[in-house]
Amino acid sequence: MVVFLEKVRVKTIFSAFEPVKVEPLELCYLKTVLNNMNIESYIIDELFLLKQPKNVSPNIVVLTGYNVSENEIIKVAQVYKSNYPNVKIIVGGVHIQGNHREFQVDGIDYVFHSQSLNTFKLLINKIINEDKEVLSIGVDSYIVSRESKEGYWHEGKTEIVYEKEDVLADRSMFRQISNKVRYLEKGKITLIKGSIGCPYNCSYCYCKEINSEHYVKANFDIIVSEMENIEADYFWIVDDVLFSKRKDALDFIDAIKKKNLNTQIIAYLRADFILREKDLLKELREIGLIEVIVGFEATNNDELNSYEKTTNALDYPEVISLLKENNIDLTALFMVHPSYEYKDFKKLRKFIKSNNIEVFTISIFTPIKGTKGYSLTTKQLITKDPLKFDFMHLVLKTKLPKWLFYILFYSIHIRLLKSKRIWRYITGGR
Repeated sequence: MVVFLEKVRVKTIFSAFEPVKVEPLELCYLKTVLNNMNIESYIIDELFLLKQPKNVSPNIVVLTGYNVSENEIIKVAQVYKSNYPNVKIIVGGVHIQGNHREFQVDGIDYVFHSQSLNTFKLLINKIINEDKEVLSIGVDSYIVSRESKEGYWHEGKTEIVYEKEDVLADRSMFRQISNKVRYLEKGKITLIKGSIGCPYNCSYCYCKEINSEHYVKANFDIIVSEMENIEADYFWIVDDVLFSKRKDALDFIDAIKKKNLNTQIIAYLRADFILREKDLLKELREIGLIEVIVGFEATNNDELNSYEKTTNALDYPEVISLLKENNIDLTALFMVHPSYEYKDFKKLRKFIKSNNIEVFTISIFTPIKGTKGYSLTTKQLITKDPLKFDFMHLVLKTKLPKWLFYILFYSIHIRLLKSKRIWRYITGGR
């Protein structure tokens, strides 16, 4: 039994630069499941030039990818079916979880829409044992009737995971590519995942909707133990928020100290947490939190309220100052709405400049397919091409002429050339 685990990627505007280049963590978890089942498996990822092994035919292929890869995932599945007619194709991942019916197409056998690794194991066992009984939860299965020989899709019910499963990601790929991964100027970085979902309700984000809006909090002792056994220079904890409550932060600090771990951590934190628990920043920096990614989104409260963000834009300058005072790097995240006028771009540019924000990203407000926001804006969409939903293209009508919107949008990014961190990344320095 041989399984291929493939991350399907498509080229985007940033593909030529690749400022962030990290391993496909979701496939590393699946590889652990397969390892424990004594099944031979290979991770395939063009980003790291990890190609299909020569002279090896797969029995099962698992495909995953971002929302922009939707059409490409289907295309790759059909190519595999053409090359290996008896192979079983499974597709899965966050985007597929929210859009499982879009993948009920020729060339695909199973649409996996669960967060459960145990359910993945059950599915693999059913394929191996040629068990004709379908899984009733977490998986859509293509069934061919014995009598009519015609096929139909059986939809599995939505599965909710109530606790994190005791599975650690396989790190053999990281050891193989550790000199190629990076977050800007920070190299040899690996991803860590502790929680499932998000405790907040921002209307533009699908994170809350993952796992049917049920949030599973991270176990910090497990996270720290995992970090202790990985030879990485930096750890990027990719939970949607590392912690939202003071007790969680104290537990995290305690877990690091118990292991006496000397490490460097990047994580997501909210602005309101940073301001509310500012007395903890010094200790968080001392135990290794060297950079936080903060979703500011907008610089005025009316816009934030429309996103149900529940943070206060008037607090943002103080949040930025607090991070600088504690020597914690910041990556600030902003969005521009298609309704923006010239004055709105000017205000954002002024905010970034006056607060001396060195590293930032700006995305175009994009309703994500599979979310409530997408269904509410379907009639307003100017395109449904998945490639355009990369947060760098307009998918909704603008107030400004389209060409002017893009000029104003991209012109703000010129300020990044003043960043010492960006230049260290460009020149390969540290």
